[in-house]
Amino acid sequence: MKQFNIYFDIETIPTQSEHLKNHIQTNLTPPANYKKQETIDAWIEENRDLAYRKTALNGGFGQIVCIGYAINNNEVRTIYFDDWATSESDILKTFFNELIECYRPSADITPHFIGHNIENFDLRFIYQRAIVLGIKPPSFLPLNNKSYNNMYIFDTMTEWAGKRNYVSLNEVCLSLGVPPKGDEIDGSKVWDFVQEGKLKQVAEYCADDVEKVRAIHKRIAFQDVA
Repeated sequence: MKQFNIYFDIETIPTQSEHLKNHIQTNLTPPANYKKQETIDAWIEENRDLAYRKTALNGGFGQIVCIGYAINNNEVRTIYFDDWATSESDILKTFFNELIECYRPSADITPHFIGHNIENFDLRFIYQRAIVLGIKPPSFLPLNNKSYNNMYIFDTMTEWAGKRNYVSLNEVCLSLGVPPKGDEIDGSKVWDFVQEGKLKQVAEYCADDVEKVRAIHKRIAFQDVA
């Protein structure tokens, strides 16, 4: 059976809704052992921005700012728009439409969605954002499923580290001799880069992750072994 490999990665940023931001920042709960009001106030002030930034990891609140993907051995394509604060719907619609244009459901060609930590993060995030924004995904996109009981998902983190274990993409790269990531940008810095007008560098970072995932997948699947 032929395979249709879709390597992909997403980059996310905190919510752009002032309502949600205010809700998050005004409903912080300090540790129970904090009793003095000045201590509580200091803790809240210290954690306000951190709580906001963490919404970038929450598909109900955060926002997709870039999607990178590659089909089989084709070049990586990145989807992003300069008006990043309001373009999430266009990013998802473009991604979904391009997948539909490239793949027609077939019993002879199986689509495999391949990425690092995609079953617990990327696919879940896409699924939640599609619901929030009211955008219907392609019928063959394996949303709300797990790679260990669904043949359409190949999660390099799960395949390498096992179920419920964590390993960074960089660590797998180092183990397999794949060039590791640089130090200039990582997932925690994406929001800073976006605010500084460096969206193109975020897209390049996303594309590079897709390339690394593809190299790792080929190693794990023994594709380059005689």
